[in-house]
Amino acid sequence: MIIFDKEATTPENPVFLHIPKTGGKTLWDLFERQQDTIHVWHNRYFKEYQKPIRFFTFLRDPADRVISTYYYIRSYERDPLYQKVNDMPLQEFVENMQNEEIDNQPYNKNDIRNIRYRTVNLATRYLSGGDPNDLERAKHHITKHFDLVGFTDMYLESLFCMQQIYGWNIASINRKNKTNSRPEMNNIAPNIIQSIDQVNHHDKELYEWAKQHFIKKLNSLDKDTQKELNKWVKQFNT
Repeated sequence: MIIFDKEATTPENPVFLHIPKTGGKTLWDLFERQQDTIHVWHNRYFKEYQKPIRFFTFLRDPADRVISTYYYIRSYERDPLYQKVNDMPLQEFVENMQNEEIDNQPYNKNDIRNIRYRTVNLATRYLSGGDPNDLERAKHHITKHFDLVGFTDMYLESLFCMQQIYGWNIASINRKNKTNSRPEMNNIAPNIIQSIDQVNHHDKELYEWAKQHFIKKLNSLDKDTQKELNKWVKQFNT
């Protein structure tokens, strides 16, 4: 069962901190099939509690996340920025994102300035507790409070670890909210990717730092668990 955007209660009810465009809708479908109660924070930043609360989240390469956001807005007519972004070239979208004269804060939902708020150092903001520039606090919170940081580009490996930690039953994976019209990253101009990475430098460092820890964790699994992981990945890739 899912409880959306409510205060955490006990360690038995973990909190999934959902950073937009990181495969959250697919995870929600998995959560709905579990017996446990799972908090999903869809519109809330990390919050530190006096009592122990178990958090987990997923990260995505910042450039891939921004590109996904652009194509998602263009494909979803109910998005507040749809009318403004629908005919906007990707380069112009990135230029709006790069504009440092725009404060990295929320505006009215249909204000074009929200492009920056929705794309720049988003993961750092969510994990630090609200500051898109406080990379060290985001890292500290991950280290102290998170059972798992998974990755959209290592999705099956991440789900395997999630299953191991929480004991959930994941018999099938139904991909949700995938924007089929977007091109692959290798078809995006390198200068655009570089521009996105430069303005998302905190998120880029956070992503690479957390991923190193995740890969190290996978490499430290015992042989039996490694075999189980390989079988798991093969099962869902066939």
